[in-house]
Amino acid sequence: MKIIPIRATTLTPFNYGHLAVQGGVATIPEIIGDRAVAFSLAATLGMMHASVVLPQKDFLTHLGQIPWKASVFVTKDPRLLPPLARRSDLGVEGGYQDNIRRATGSGNFKEFFTIQEVPAGQIFRGALFGEDPFEYEVCDDDRIVARIGSNRTGMVLYERDETVTEVRMSAATAALFGCSMTVEHYFLEETQLTPSMSLEAAAEAVMTWN
Repeated sequence: MKIIPIRATTLTPFNYGHLAVQGGVATIPEIIGDRAVAFSLAATLGMMHASVVLPQKDFLTHLGQIPWKASVFVTKDPRLLPPLARRSDLGVEGGYQDNIRRATGSGNFKEFFTIQEVPAGQIFRGALFGEDPFEYEVCDDDRIVARIGSNRTGMVLYERDETVTEVRMSAATAALFGCSMTVEHYFLEETQLTPSMSLEAAAEAVMTWN
């Protein structure tokens, strides 16, 4: 198992529907989740099934098929952009008839909502454990640009970073593989941060995930 310390720099703003706020959703600015990192790299390197229909969510199976596990990526300077209005057009996106659109517009669902994005230029640090994605033939000069965020509308640059010596793992992902890890910071059900640990200790923990 290889240990690959990484710096992730946001090239464009991105958002996730992490937290419900009045009139919309807000992203947790302190982290990029381990699963988001693993899937973004897998998709960029052509490991995802080519289909317009998403598969049934099965993190245990899907993460088990990706040849690396990721730590949670953390920034020391969390920031969010001001709320930004978005519109969801059910006629275009859902193909619903006008009478259904009018009914949903007067109920809990609103066409207009707000998001809050992480700005471009944010730096997150973490590590991968397993195969080295930078060694794939499609990669150039140890740099990988991948899409992240809701609807994969954001872009992030992954680069090696030997300054990374400690990481935080996701205890929730460890639990998927039947392993128990101490939780120091609970963000979401799927993102529960362990205390900071050395890269070697994190690698030893990941080796028990099977």
